[in-house]
Amino acid sequence: MNDEVVVVERNGPIATVRINRPEVHNALNRRVLTDLDRALATLAAEDVRAIVLTGTGTRAFSAGADLDELSGLSSEQAYTVLSAGQEVVARIERSPVPVIAAVNGLALGGGFEVVLACTFAVLADGAQLGLPETGLGLLPGYGGSQRLFRRVGRPVAAFTILTGERIPADRAYALGLTPTAPVPVEQVVDAARDLALRIAARGPRAVRAVLLALRHGADVPLDAGLAFESALAGLVTGGEEAAEGIAAFRARRSPAFDATRPDAQHDGTGKDT
Repeated sequence: MNDEVVVVERNGPIATVRINRPEVHNALNRRVLTDLDRALATLAAEDVRAIVLTGTGTRAFSAGADLDELSGLSSEQAYTVLSAGQEVVARIERSPVPVIAAVNGLALGGGFEVVLACTFAVLADGAQLGLPETGLGLLPGYGGSQRLFRRVGRPVAAFTILTGERIPADRAYALGLTPTAPVPVEQVVDAARDLALRIAARGPRAVRAVLLALRHGADVPLDAGLAFESALAGLVTGGEEAAEGIAAFRARRSPAFDATRPDAQHDGTGKDT
């Protein structure tokens, strides 16, 4: 039996990271969050171009935080634990390469908060998303109230959090929480991997720059976002990767982006960070 709580599988330019605690619906304890944080950081620093994140089994992506670790904590202790978890989830959102959630079942509480931090998600047709914390006298602690509000607006976010009502996969698709229609659970990881491979075939420097532009644009006025986009576009357009892409288009061949991979691995622009 594999006693690793986070399992990593490399497949060429992509990787699959799996939360591996099926006996407790892949609940997120401190060990899981630490190992997940380390795995994603290691992969992003290597030559991986996209990451698929999922859970072991067909019942749960993750049912949320491990309540055994939260029970009995003082307010100060809880703040320390939850802030650390929130920062791990924030680093998923800041990943320099796309992180695609393959939601293979329940994604509740912290599990849903992880999904919200991913670049986007592919959902199994039986998947359910939810933030049930208020029913336990708690509230989302890994950024769920803020990210869900930004994704679906205040009324839907408030309703979801205050009632604890779960969002089934088809409604998640209608709300824009996933860009693709739900698929059978046995296909969800493969569907996410197919999308990861499609992204991996594109210019890696351009992909990283797009992620930067999207993250930056979410927090600044439009004019500032446009200026940032222009700066990134100038850097990318003047690079070897763009030259190869344009040459390949003109020659009607596939671009050889591997030959132009930037040394800088963190910001996607070729600048050291």
